[in-house]
Amino acid sequence: QLFESSSCTYTYVLADGASGDAVVIDPVLETVPRDLQLLRELRLNLRYAVNTHCHADHVTGSGSLVRALGGRSVISRASGARADLLLSDGDEIQFGDF
Repeated sequence: QLFESSSCTYTYVLADGASGDAVVIDPVLETVPRDLQLLRELRLNLRYAVNTHCHADHVTGSGSLVRALGGRSVISRASGARADLLLSDGDEIQFGDF
């Protein structure tokens, strides 16, 4: 769990230790450098940058992470936002053994 104080936002990093696959949930544009550094230090491979809701700082944060590291951006289809992967209720994403 990571915190961005200006917007009072939490970002979460989930990782599979065996494969090195990682998911970043609700990244914030202003903290992309921090998140990139953490993922690189831990030698994690970004599989997904997931947004739980559509706020400009999250969507742009996801795009920046995906451009820098690869992976796919993800958001709910119901949000009306654009992403590489649009999820509907009941859909699942997989990374590593999860």
